Amino acid sequence: MLNQLSRGISSTLGLYPRLDFICKSIVEFMGVKGVAIRLLDEKANRLELASACGLSEAYINKGPVDADKSLAKALEGEPHFVLDASNDPAVQYPEEARKEGIVSMVALPLKGREKVIGTLRLYTDRRRYFSQYEFNFLSALSSQGAISIENAKIYDTLERQDRAKDEFIKLMTHELKGPFMAIQSFLEVMLKGYVGALTEKQQELIKRMYRRIESVMEVSTGLLDIYQWQSGRPDVKRVPLSMKGQIERALDLFKASAQEKGLSLNVALPDEDLILMGTEEEMDKILNNLITNAIKYTPSGGSIFLGLSSSESQVIFRVKDTGIGISDKDIPKIFDEFFRTQEAKKIDPYGRGIGLDFVKKVVESLGGTISVKSEKGNGAEFILTFPKA
Repeated sequence: MLNQLSRGISSTLGLYPRLDFICKSIVEFMGVKGVAIRLLDEKANRLELASACGLSEAYINKGPVDADKSLAKALEGEPHFVLDASNDPAVQYPEEARKEGIVSMVALPLKGREKVIGTLRLYTDRRRYFSQYEFNFLSALSSQGAISIENAKIYDTLERQDRAKDEFIKLMTHELKGPFMAIQSFLEVMLKGYVGALTEKQQELIKRMYRRIESVMEVSTGLLDIYQWQSGRPDVKRVPLSMKGQIERALDLFKASAQEKGLSLNVALPDEDLILMGTEEEMDKILNNLITNAIKYTPSGGSIFLGLSSSESQVIFRVKDTGIGISDKDIPKIFDEFFRTQEAKKIDPYGRGIGLDFVKKVVESLGGTISVKSEKGNGAEFILTFPKA
């Protein structure tokens, strides 16, 4: 029984689902009227109900349970047994116990890693003695339950922290985007001379401000992409996706940026349409990150090539540029979160190195792989493979 309970408790996430599981299991295994788990509120010196089963709402809500009045031995670390709850001075609410039909009670300490954190109580509807074997079993169960409760509290705390972090990222990226776009608009107005002529020094300073804002917006957009992708993954509905269509859309989006920088953007697409399972949002994020990087890290006069092909079971996509490249020692780290090469930092000092790590996660979630071939100063080629739909 103890092993079975242990497996059940361990497989249940969250504090209250675990407590409910423990209560219901003890009622079933021990054949008692009800079970209640109370956790100690040290500030108020009260035992707060955390979970109960087999007991009425009237009894559960009978009043505050004071730690030093109700079966207090349990909080000292010893089991506390009561044969007749209606006449025992250790029972804080004897009349309510009689009305509930409770006859015998036993309270066991929930001993955590460092201290007693509450009590586990069993209630019977007839006079009942508990054997030493039953006390041993219940003591082992309460110890196991206490550790499990502490673990569940840690899990719940971490989950709340994750939610708070995600909400902060979402709020931050949304709140920053509007003001930054407005500032960029004002800077563009100044650069175009609509508010008067600017000296060369003033123009240079404004351009530097513009680039810095652009980098911050790029990072915040990347964080928002990661947040939206992670929070939406459990509900994602993947459909057959045309890779040719996705690439053609990306070309339309980035053609002007490449031309503005003096880059040629070339593409090689097969006659047949190649289909994989995914979502347009996921593929947009992959293509946008890779093409943006290629444009950013390729000097004026260079070229970018997008290629699509297939093997018997795979769709193969390549992004190749004639940019700054990646050194041999940096290639193994290029997909690590927050990693950036020294050459990349010189071109964009304000980037955060979250793009390629994110691309890798999305590609692998689609069942694909991503690799890179490169030499320092001689461009880079990213090769992505996906299973055919």
